[in-house]
Amino acid sequence: MIEQNNSFSYFHNSSIPLFILVTLLLGITACNQQNQVQENISEQPIPTQTPESDLTLNDVTLEEASEEGQMLWRVKSQRASYLQNQELIRVTKPEGELFQDGKVTYKITALQGEVYQDGNKIILIDEIEVYDIQNKVVIRGQQLEWLTEPGIIIVTNNITGSNEQIQASAQKAKVISQEKKIEFYGQVVAMVKEPVLKIQTEQLFWEIEQKKLLTNQPIKIEQLKDKNVIGSAYGDESEYDLGNKIATLKKNVQLLQTDPKVQISSDLVTWNMPQNLITSPGPITVLEQEEKVVLKANQGQGNFQNNTFNLSGNVIGVGQKNQAQLNSDRLTWYFENQTFEAQGNVFYRQVDPPFNVRGPRAVGQLENEKVTIEGGSSNVVTEIIPQ
Repeated sequence: MIEQNNSFSYFHNSSIPLFILVTLLLGITACNQQNQVQENISEQPIPTQTPESDLTLNDVTLEEASEEGQMLWRVKSQRASYLQNQELIRVTKPEGELFQDGKVTYKITALQGEVYQDGNKIILIDEIEVYDIQNKVVIRGQQLEWLTEPGIIIVTNNITGSNEQIQASAQKAKVISQEKKIEFYGQVVAMVKEPVLKIQTEQLFWEIEQKKLLTNQPIKIEQLKDKNVIGSAYGDESEYDLGNKIATLKKNVQLLQTDPKVQISSDLVTWNMPQNLITSPGPITVLEQEEKVVLKANQGQGNFQNNTFNLSGNVIGVGQKNQAQLNSDRLTWYFENQTFEAQGNVFYRQVDPPFNVRGPRAVGQLENEKVTIEGGSSNVVTEIIPQ
């Protein structure tokens, strides 16, 4: 084995095999060392090789450049051992840099690793840390595969990723440098700092520059206040805008609010957290849990800052306790006092005492059957149903 204590570096153009340069440079280094001590060469022991490595050097810098001469990556190591039969260099405490357009974009550290002969793959293990310089994102794990030519970093085993807005954990993370995106896989839990959200899914894509979290897998989002859940949402697909703080959920969407106690069902819902608005442009069902009132419509919007829900298009309201039913074109529900205002083709029906009434507008309460039909310029029609 030949050991070199002085610092050592080389530059590699991707058109020349990496390990040809390694062998040449190591040979030159060994020859230079031999010339300096040629008077005493007979007194020196012949260098030996171990089964583990063919050559070991200290303070090594490995570099890879494109055919145009633009730097792609650089790895510095305290100690490097060349294994010819495996066509790789084993490095100790490597510090790596990934370049884009000539600038360092990622810094990577680990306790040990392997650089492969073609220069297109680097494996690092133990105490991995990947730092995105521009976006100040840190990813940690225990094993890393660095595919250098496409600029893809795959981190596994005890994954965490964080910046000033979000902290995530998963079984696997994939960093795609050109797209400025991180993909998390397996038991993903992401904590958003403002507002405080807990996101759980099996797959989450973090588009860093667009400030978005996306998934096409079932997701659970919980909004927390003083460590208590004040709202939660479920869906089969989701997009969360970290800038505007708006969640868009699709397919089999369920939202639960604790104050007031409301359950909302739809196939498309936007949840505007700063304004506390929940909007659905499609069919929607609202269950008011305190009074057991069910509201259905073609579309609706809940404003929980003023405790109202506006519904339009084939509105149906049913009081589950007494089966009173109201139909209209538009309806505003007031959660605070459990009252409503309905407009357009209003039809009200109750069971006890049984009667029907129609008119252009109505106000009242469904549960206690206090309903006022207002005629305006139209006639109110009341139908008394004999028992």
